[in-house]
Amino acid sequence: MSLIGVLSRDTLPGESTPALAGIGHAVHRTGNGLLLCADLDFVDTQDVALSGCVLLDRTADERDLTCLADHAIPFVSIGRRDSTVRQVPYVDVDHAAGVRDLVARLAAFGHRQIVYIGLPSGVTSIERLHGFQDATAALGVHGLHAPAVWLDQLLRIGVTAVIAEHSDDAAALVRAARRRNLTVPGDLSVLALDLSEQDLLGLTGLRVPRWETGRRAVHLLARLPQKQSQVLLECEFVEGTTLSAPA
Repeated sequence: MSLIGVLSRDTLPGESTPALAGIGHAVHRTGNGLLLCADLDFVDTQDVALSGCVLLDRTADERDLTCLADHAIPFVSIGRRDSTVRQVPYVDVDHAAGVRDLVARLAAFGHRQIVYIGLPSGVTSIERLHGFQDATAALGVHGLHAPAVWLDQLLRIGVTAVIAEHSDDAAALVRAARRRNLTVPGDLSVLALDLSEQDLLGLTGLRVPRWETGRRAVHLLARLPQKQSQVLLECEFVEGTTLSAPA
């Protein structure tokens, strides 16, 4: 039985948990063993022999990649990584394309004043924001970006649709609007970029295929080396109940 390592320094449940579940599922289906590790110090010993490694930790750096390469251990990254000395095989999510799709859907419904709520705090956040800016410019839609907004601000400037990077912000906005006896959708359409499986409001938006990134990473690892070693997955559009034409 081969042993596949997963490099992860994340000790708390979070975004990496679904990806790790997907990794575990794929490893089990292929009959391999799984080793979860916080560093690569053990590769210099003879106690553990890895047939491959999945980099789940975004803090993995050039030293980690060099260590794996020096020991001839194939690896796949979950998430794109920059490297000046090698092409890094990866499975990632095309967040920008997902945002562009949401803007196009809003424009098709007739929305012309759209606000994007989110604080760029990492690679994914910046990619999403750029996708929003590119889409609004291409479609001739008035797009505004704000780290956070209040409902009164939106109504005052005539906004008819909001895209929230985080589903908690989207849910709070929906509840605030309904407390004011506003219709959602209708008076305001609200979309979220990272819907959870436990969404109770029926939000419209995107679900990030984190479990699938883990599964696909293991399958890609098994096929290395190959030319197509960098894979982008699409976000899943969830129709929900919070998108319609403006009232």
